[in-house]
Amino acid sequence: METQMEHRIATYLGGDAMVTTLGGDTQSTFDAIEAHRCGLHPVEQPYPLAAAGQIAPGLLDALRIEGLTPLESALVHCAKRAAAESHLAPDDERCALVVSSTKGNVALLEGRTTPPDEAFLYTMARRVARQLGIRRPPVVVSNACISGVTALIVARRMILDGECDHVIIAGGDLLSEFVATGFLSFKSVSPGPCRPYDASPERGLSLGEAVAAVVVTADPARAKLPAVRLEGGAITDDANHISGPSRTGDGLHYAIEGALREAALPRERLSFVNTHGTGTAYNDAMESLALELSHLSDCPANSLKGSLGHTLGASGVVESILAAEELRRGLLLGTAGFERPGTPVPINVSAENRPLAMRHCLKTASGFGGCNAAIVLGLGEFASDTREGVSDAAPERRCRVTARWELPHTGEPFAQVVRAYYHALEAPNMKFFKMDDLAKAAYVAAEHLLGGRRLTERYAPTDIAVVLENTASSLDTDLAHQRIVEQHLPEGTSPAVFVYTLPNVAAGEICIRHHLQGEESFFITDPDHPVAERYARRLIARGEARAVVCGRCEYLAGEYDVRLMLLEADDGNE
Repeated sequence: METQMEHRIATYLGGDAMVTTLGGDTQSTFDAIEAHRCGLHPVEQPYPLAAAGQIAPGLLDALRIEGLTPLESALVHCAKRAAAESHLAPDDERCALVVSSTKGNVALLEGRTTPPDEAFLYTMARRVARQLGIRRPPVVVSNACISGVTALIVARRMILDGECDHVIIAGGDLLSEFVATGFLSFKSVSPGPCRPYDASPERGLSLGEAVAAVVVTADPARAKLPAVRLEGGAITDDANHISGPSRTGDGLHYAIEGALREAALPRERLSFVNTHGTGTAYNDAMESLALELSHLSDCPANSLKGSLGHTLGASGVVESILAAEELRRGLLLGTAGFERPGTPVPINVSAENRPLAMRHCLKTASGFGGCNAAIVLGLGEFASDTREGVSDAAPERRCRVTARWELPHTGEPFAQVVRAYYHALEAPNMKFFKMDDLAKAAYVAAEHLLGGRRLTERYAPTDIAVVLENTASSLDTDLAHQRIVEQHLPEGTSPAVFVYTLPNVAAGEICIRHHLQGEESFFITDPDHPVAERYARRLIARGEARAVVCGRCEYLAGEYDVRLMLLEADDGNE
């Protein structure tokens, strides 16, 4: 059945702030990149790296708030500055907070056998919200390297769904031995400053750290001028591999198409694409193929990671803010380190800054677990390029719960319980034994939930989403990785362990097993303030999914809470 839903209102980018390796605010960071300053240098602490983007010594100390960690203090600092620039009081009852981070205060695990409260991502977000005076429970997105772009999409949807009028997005991750050793275990770190899309044989990413915040608002009077609108966004999974990008680029292509479709924007009106552009051979190759599939190979493109490094959960926030600045200033920043094309399909990249006639841009991101995201930003004066803002009504689909499944508590240890339910499956998968316990729980639950339902025979793979939540994130595996780090083994840490220190990989395993290429999102929540089911229902209501596997998937130190449901669009056929 369908009801009528008022047409979506416009969403604008308001004030912003950032602290990066190149500056303590947006203007200084932008100006440094424009002047071809590279923020990637040798780093000794917290772990030796040949080239990384580290915030200037003393800057984090200067921002420190008593009782908060350095990351929390910087998140509060940036959020306050962004809100002030938008003339927004964070304690406004119509204001919400979305926090984007991959590992948060993970450095606090050093020397610990159990995680302190501050290591929980939701605790971190709640402490930031309390310091800001935010009244609502915060929303935490932990979706690997697409977290920041996902946060922008989530914020826009919260406003369009009438949950609030303004959202402060705060994203951040700091360098740590935990993360550095993990990426080194994949042999994906560049021996020098990374060189996105370049033909250099020394390919790899450069880690970085940053903290940033931006306001998304329905009030054009609070927009940073010249006004930039957040016009559309989409999230997908390529259902290929938990740590390797698709060899075809189809997952990112679907995200790009979804973002353009929501914005109702002809691709010919894009002025540029700000890509993920990590500098690794496989990621750069995948992106070039995705741009070709999307007929965007000739569109001017750039990556900012050759200047700032890969800042993980902050990257999507930092780079979206800078992309908006490029629109406002009519200048496409150069891709540092690029000299000769090194991708299967040449794309329109240059190391030089390029003045452009700006209208709209696309921002993309990809990450472990096969996740991809894309958003469309546009200068407000070119709003007529899109259909957004017209007064027609859009159909709203209803949905129904068609299946539920819970991993029982039998009194036996988790390992015995999950193994018994795995062996009860008709189609065993030996990959199961390589998964961490969180992923095993998600995998078994999804197998029993879906049973003989062949969703991809009834829906397109891109119409089926997976939305999970928990409170402990991946802390159980985080502790396992930290124990390996502290052994300082000659062979280093284990990539097979490190990849599961991202909670959304559990959702990625479900996508891979069932070839689901719709949205894949993971939220960190308080049990008293769940998000997944409500969010999933709205995906179906807006027509962004026809079916959603959603629910709670929690595991820490043998304790578990695994409850999934299948939501499907109710087309009135039954």
